[in-house]
Amino acid sequence: MRKTTALLIFARTASEESKHKRFLASKAFFEYQNNKVLNIAKTSGLDYYWIHDRLQVGNSFEERFLNAIQNLFELGYNEVITIGNDSPELQKQHINKALTVLKTNDMCFGPSHDGGFYLWGLKKNDFLKENFLNFSWNTSTLLSEILEELKNKSISCLEALAEMDRQENAIYFVSKPGFFSKLKMILESIVSNQKTNVLDSPLHFTSNYSSVYYNKGSPL
Repeated sequence: MRKTTALLIFARTASEESKHKRFLASKAFFEYQNNKVLNIAKTSGLDYYWIHDRLQVGNSFEERFLNAIQNLFELGYNEVITIGNDSPELQKQHINKALTVLKTNDMCFGPSHDGGFYLWGLKKNDFLKENFLNFSWNTSTLLSEILEELKNKSISCLEALAEMDRQENAIYFVSKPGFFSKLKMILESIVSNQKTNVLDSPLHFTSNYSSVYYNKGSPL
């Protein structure tokens, strides 16, 4: 029987990511992360699609991202859960939680500490690409803008996670226990190549998206 929910991995290849993320060992980091998210997808029980840079269509990030989501809905899926490759803390449990949340909510987000999101779960009836194009993508206000615009929808936010956007973020992850040794070695190599003694000034992440939104309203 055909599944009704698709998992979208929207992430560039490691080689392409290393051209855009300007920190040492970025290629090794994204090779690890791409393998990790693919393994999560394979064990999720969902149909999954990796839309990497050679498959993305559009002139801007938001066009490429929203086109990928629209394409999956056009294939006949009723729900799409989309993830990226830059959150080392992402686990299969976050996918499972999103599946549960979507049973009783219109939409869900996994907030990232930079103001965006590492996960987005949404339903076909609530998605119109044109309505999402004009948000401030790739900025610290993205999720706040979306939540404000959709405040009449029932939206749930999962736990907030940090993402690996720049070299300094590696300090936060190196200090956390529980990472696999290979990833920890990559992160330590990133930290050790910074010009300043960053280990003496650890970064602290905060988030404004720890609450859950349960506002009922009409479709978008």
